[in-house]
Amino acid sequence: MRETRKERRMRYLLLFICISFTIGVLYYKYSKQRVIINPPLVTVLHQSLSKEDNPIIVLAKKQENNYILAEYEVQIEDNYHFQTRRAIILDGKPTMISLDKESKGVWVKIGGQWNYFTSDFELATRSTEYRDRNSGEQSNLTTIKEDGRTIFQLGDKQLDVGESRINQLFSLSKDDTLWLVITDQEIIISTIEN
Repeated sequence: MRETRKERRMRYLLLFICISFTIGVLYYKYSKQRVIINPPLVTVLHQSLSKEDNPIIVLAKKQENNYILAEYEVQIEDNYHFQTRRAIILDGKPTMISLDKESKGVWVKIGGQWNYFTSDFELATRSTEYRDRNSGEQSNLTTIKEDGRTIFQLGDKQLDVGESRINQLFSLSKDDTLWLVITDQEIIISTIEN
């Protein structure tokens, strides 16, 4: 049985529609994977004092189907490798994170309520008056937009963070030469030379 010209056109049209749909779905799926849908909540527990002193950060983030609270040591001498020091699974979605005023503990807001975690990440009872309201995020930076790139000016130093949209920016060192940059796509460690 021979295929008519009309049937052949219909077959090609259906084949074209199926291929276009498949390519569109794959493009949408893989382009969305690059964007951090839920950027982590970050606070700096310890700023580096020298090149031998590694900074310590705490992140609250979604990992697979759970929300976790994790403490990392940023290994300066090991290409800024994030070494996990401790981690726990949280009971709900964290919305804010903050340091404690007097201890090495952290505060995490889950379901509208602040929860205090000790330095060993054990949930403990503590008055919220000890919660530090400063997030550690830098506010004394001047932002410069230049050719689609974002550059932060701190005194006479500049930090070029590229074309990505910046969600958060934290100094990891007391002398402001090491920075943690949370963009819409990734977490970056960036340095400023003196």
